[in-house]
Amino acid sequence: MNKRQFGERNQELSNILLAGKVYFDWAVTTAFYSSIHFVEDLVLPAQIQGKTCSNILEVKAAYGMVGRHAARERLVFEKINSQVGARYKWLDDQSRNARYKTYKVQAAEALKAKEYLSYIHSHCYPAP
Repeated sequence: MNKRQFGERNQELSNILLAGKVYFDWAVTTAFYSSIHFVEDLVLPAQIQGKTCSNILEVKAAYGMVGRHAARERLVFEKINSQVGARYKWLDDQSRNARYKTYKVQAAEALKAKEYLSYIHSHCYPAP
């Protein structure tokens, strides 16, 4: 399974969870993890600091950063654009909030996650 297929599989699960109207926290979380696969599929391999990076661990090392998520966020803003970056960051932040802080995510947040993920998907895989 390639990154796009894996991301779309997670996206499908996110939509199922959203439709179920119970696990909005996991709808947001799976939307975020879908976005990871989509953006990595679009930008990797990437040239960073004169190095060719094929995976996020190499990106993290090239940037001299501690975390993979922070390195990926920087990569998205630098190699894609700020519109995708802002949506990606929102998904990351809301996913962390859902997993570690509140666990109580409202339907409106899950719907926004779906909208942002669709935006990211359409940017990574534009219609011909």
